[in-house]
Amino acid sequence: MARFLDHKQVRDAVQAVIAGDDVRCAVAFWGDGALKALFGSKKRASKAQIICDLSMGGTNPEELALLGAPNNPDLKHLGGLHAKLYLSSAGMVVTSANASNRGIGFVEPAVLTECGTFHRPGTTAFRKGAEWFDTLWGKAEMVDPVALATARAAWAKRPRHGAPKGAPLTARPDTLLRRIAADPEGYRGIGVVFSTGEAGREDVQQAAEEAMAVEGKRRKPKLKKEEISRLPTWPKGNLFIGWSDADANAWPGLFLCAHRGARGAYSYWCYSRFFEVKLNRDEWSIFAEPSRELRSRIGLTGSARQSARAESELLEKIFTYLDAVAGPDEIGYRLCESPMHLGQLLADVDAGRSTDANPVE
Repeated sequence: MARFLDHKQVRDAVQAVIAGDDVRCAVAFWGDGALKALFGSKKRASKAQIICDLSMGGTNPEELALLGAPNNPDLKHLGGLHAKLYLSSAGMVVTSANASNRGIGFVEPAVLTECGTFHRPGTTAFRKGAEWFDTLWGKAEMVDPVALATARAAWAKRPRHGAPKGAPLTARPDTLLRRIAADPEGYRGIGVVFSTGEAGREDVQQAAEEAMAVEGKRRKPKLKKEEISRLPTWPKGNLFIGWSDADANAWPGLFLCAHRGARGAYSYWCYSRFFEVKLNRDEWSIFAEPSRELRSRIGLTGSARQSARAESELLEKIFTYLDAVAGPDEIGYRLCESPMHLGQLLADVDAGRSTDANPVE
């Protein structure tokens, strides 16, 4: 059976797993002190298989060097990895905590409130976790000299959470989107969706019918009867259609929607995810509800259009970029499921870089 780990138990459980044999970690970000705190020595760390993310600036490149980069074939990276899985002969921990002092707490109690679950070896969850890791391992690439240089560049431009004493104060970011991107911990759990157009009543009807069919087949439906009854009359402006598997799986619980209307007018809307349903091979519809909680957290005031009007210049740049990435005759849209993903998008927009139309997870 799985054992729940609260914020006081995650560190000990992770260290107990790392102490086992055949250590495998699919953990997005690795911070200063991870090798020493978790493995104790370079020799022991070199025996572990590690997959990390280098695309979002959350992994310290100097820690990668201590872990053997760029000459360690068992140290790999996978763009968009956001998981935190620690696995060995001693068991498996699936958690929200990265291998960082803020997440696990190496030299002091962790700043962030994390949780997770522990699974004993031989359980179904353990076996599936090991299989999942092996699948990722086959897709991941070695942290070679080019990848290490990329990690250093991303790390250098990452949003800072604070400045050393005596350092000059910097101006507060001048737009809501830049403020969110610059403070990934303060806005943790909040995503941003860039959308264009609007669903129609037929889209609502189709999504509602499929959702009711899916719920009807479940032994334990996720929705209550009164919630299911609301779906056919769902406001069409609160339905997000045509999203991929990757987007649906990463869709945040709270998200700001930056919307471009038919005449090019921009607006900001605050939502919470309500339900999602897959309509065909790779097309999801997301039901969302207005969120007062999010509106309060990000300090949004005024009407939807008024809130976005002051940032219309930045929004124009973003959507122009997304249109260019999408290609001819396509409209740009994007899910940024975290402030760090938003920061990466803004960096690409500011630099005028071209990138894949599908965002990393």
